[in-house]
Amino acid sequence: MLILMENPLAACQIPEIWETEEEKRLSTFDLKTKYRKYSQEHFQGNQYLNKDTGFFISVSSDGIRQWVTKSRTREKIIIIQILGFMLENSKFEGQPIPDRKDRAEIEHYKHFYQPVVINGKKFKVILKVVKPVNQPHKFYYFSLESI
Repeated sequence: MLILMENPLAACQIPEIWETEEEKRLSTFDLKTKYRKYSQEHFQGNQYLNKDTGFFISVSSDGIRQWVTKSRTREKIIIIQILGFMLENSKFEGQPIPDRKDRAEIEHYKHFYQPVVINGKKFKVILKVVKPVNQPHKFYYFSLESI
C-alpha cells in the first residue's frame, strides 16, 4: 500500500510503502513473482520525465531483470511498485559517472536519490540510471540505504 507524506522541510512528498496483510503471508519468492509481473505490466516499455533534470528515463526489460536478480529483501521487492514515482521525483546529485568497463555503447551513469519509508523504516533509494550512446537514459537498478 502506498501513502504519500508531506515533508515540510524538503517541500516534497516522501512515499510510504507498507506490506499488506496478504503480502505478509506470501513467501519472498512469491512476493517477488507478484511484483515482477506488476513491474512488467506497469513500467516496462514506459518513459518517465525526471522533474529535477528534465531527462526522460525509460524502463526496459534489462532494468526489470536487474531488479529481479538483485532484490532479496522484502523492502527491495515491494518498493518496485513506486518505480515511476521515483524516476519522476528523485533528485540528481553529483556528476555523471563514467562506465568502469569503458564500453563504447555507454556514455555514463547517473545516480538519483529519493527518501522513502518502507514498513515504518526510513531509507534513501539510490537509483542507478545509464545513458547509452544516442538513446534516452535508462533505469538500470536501485539500492536502499537505511537512514
